[in-house]
Amino acid sequence: MDYLTVKEAAELKGCSVQYIKKLCKDGAIQAEVKQHPQNKQPCYMIPVSALPEELKGKYYKRLKAEAGTAPELKETEELKPRKKVIKKAFEEYTAEERAEIALWCKILREWQELRIKYKNKATVDADYVGKCRIEYGESIEISVDILYRKYAAFRENNYDGLIDKRGGWNKGLTSMNDDVWKMFTRIYLVSSRPTLSRCYTDIKAWTKTYYPELYCSLPSERTFRRRVDTIPKCVVEFTRYGKKACFDKYLEYIERDYTDLNANDIWIADNHTLDVISMSPEGKPHRLSLTAYMDAKSGVIVGWNLCDNPCSQSTLLAFRAAVMNGFGVPLGVYFDNGSEFLTHDIAGRGHRKKANWNKGDDPPTILSLLGVTMTNALVKNAKAKNIERYFYTFKEFISKAFSGYSGGTIMERPEDHAQRVKNGDIPTDEEIAELLGVLINGGYNCKAYGGKEKRYSGMSRIDVWNESINSEEVVFRDADDEDLTLLMARTSRYQKVHRNGVYIEQYGKKIWFKDDSTVFNVGKEVYVRFDPAELDEVRVYDRETDKYLWTYKRADYLNIPYAVKGEEGRNKIATAMANIARNRKAIKQAAAAYTDSDAIDVLAARINEAASNLDKMQIHRPKRIQPITADELNKDYPGRENIISVEILDELAALKAVNDKLEKAKGA
Repeated sequence: MDYLTVKEAAELKGCSVQYIKKLCKDGAIQAEVKQHPQNKQPCYMIPVSALPEELKGKYYKRLKAEAGTAPELKETEELKPRKKVIKKAFEEYTAEERAEIALWCKILREWQELRIKYKNKATVDADYVGKCRIEYGESIEISVDILYRKYAAFRENNYDGLIDKRGGWNKGLTSMNDDVWKMFTRIYLVSSRPTLSRCYTDIKAWTKTYYPELYCSLPSERTFRRRVDTIPKCVVEFTRYGKKACFDKYLEYIERDYTDLNANDIWIADNHTLDVISMSPEGKPHRLSLTAYMDAKSGVIVGWNLCDNPCSQSTLLAFRAAVMNGFGVPLGVYFDNGSEFLTHDIAGRGHRKKANWNKGDDPPTILSLLGVTMTNALVKNAKAKNIERYFYTFKEFISKAFSGYSGGTIMERPEDHAQRVKNGDIPTDEEIAELLGVLINGGYNCKAYGGKEKRYSGMSRIDVWNESINSEEVVFRDADDEDLTLLMARTSRYQKVHRNGVYIEQYGKKIWFKDDSTVFNVGKEVYVRFDPAELDEVRVYDRETDKYLWTYKRADYLNIPYAVKGEEGRNKIATAMANIARNRKAIKQAAAAYTDSDAIDVLAARINEAASNLDKMQIHRPKRIQPITADELNKDYPGRENIISVEILDELAALKAVNDKLEKAKGA
């Protein structure tokens, strides 16, 4: 906003200074008490917008005169055609912009006056530009092209063309066609991440084909680059690098507060493929995987296990190792959504639970028997598990120490890696297993605690665990080796006892278990618990009561390969037939035990029962009887001529004959 001093207002109105002061004091003219620009004393400052329209027009007319008017264009001068612009009134510009307009008017007038004096005007233009650069320095940007553009705008009274438009005054405004820009973003914001120069080349070809009228006015590549900078960074990240990269970089995150957490409250589990090529017992180079558990409170790695590939058995072995290492049993575990963790007999299917996977109930899980609760991380939420950061440390300080280090990516792989593998200059699985305990316990667990709790500053991770576990709030839960072996036995799903007994599946193949009493329990609903390392026998439990029932031995004789021949084949078949014969005999013996009693004459028993009821067999003759005769002359009964005789039996005689027969049967 422009302001006038009392003196400037008096000169503009043509009156005394005292009169203007009186008007300001009385409120007849709107004025603000501000610091005088020269003597820095408080004084009245009058906004130009508060002046009457007559004085306001007079003020801007004077400013316009001071800035100068556009000189007449010579006929010999050629200027490029200008785009149609929307002109603004001189008073709509700020004081800084008006000062810049006045400066360019002065420069352009001086330039035109100088050009008239010379024939070779091109030389004059270059010399004048040099003069301006010396005179004004870096306060303005000037060149021959700029002079001509400014002069063309000056000639058209286009004040926008005389001011420096840089610095954000026209932010969001562009002459770029909307359809062109939309097509550009469509080919630029894609997952293949093309370069902006490539997209600019493509958009020029597209514009030439579909919008030929816009091709000549297509902005430069630099303009597109500036416009791309206005697109939100998160949108560029999402479209060009994917939603995970975008969300990890731009979305807010939750910080875990471990203050109220104690040691062994939560163990976090995860798998990591070692960045080390080692030699397997079979003499083949491969990469081992590490399953590890970390205590959430202290960051101590409590247990781990090496395996060829992450699996549910490795999850259990690492958990068992943690308990046997002296860290006890936690209250809860934090798993991700890998199938090696979400197994039906470890802790349940978690987020993986579906109708076709769990059609019914499952037997008690291992963690439920241990009193451990499971929490599942959200899908693709690695930052929720701080054990991920440990694996980075493991790579930097452990994996890189081995000669077989292969790097996490091809860019990290040492140059002589392939030659080392070829020469066998790599550690064996046994060597890695032996050194791993030393490197984890001594090289990580005994190092400084790096958590956020200041009270543990200067302590090691294992010291933090020891201090927390010994607090009065913590109840240390533990199990001996024998109980732990039983509690951590794997569990099958519910099944019925089959003719072949019960089974577990290993690599898609059924392994049967039974004993001599199995044939008498076919159809009973049970479940099986077993140790995958010792599959000679399994324990069978009742489904309804979870009560232990029997221990069944492995029945390999029930699986005879078709290709087995000769003595081996005959022996296997003979063993199977012997067991079948033994079970057949057992069934006969059991049946005989139930049927071994004195013979009973079923017919005699039934006759005795019937004879005991003969007294109840009494027929009472009615008082009214319709006689039936064989009178051939009786006309009331036509057709009776065919009846020869009617025999009437004596009822008592008939009953006597039946009793005689019964007596004879008893005597027999």
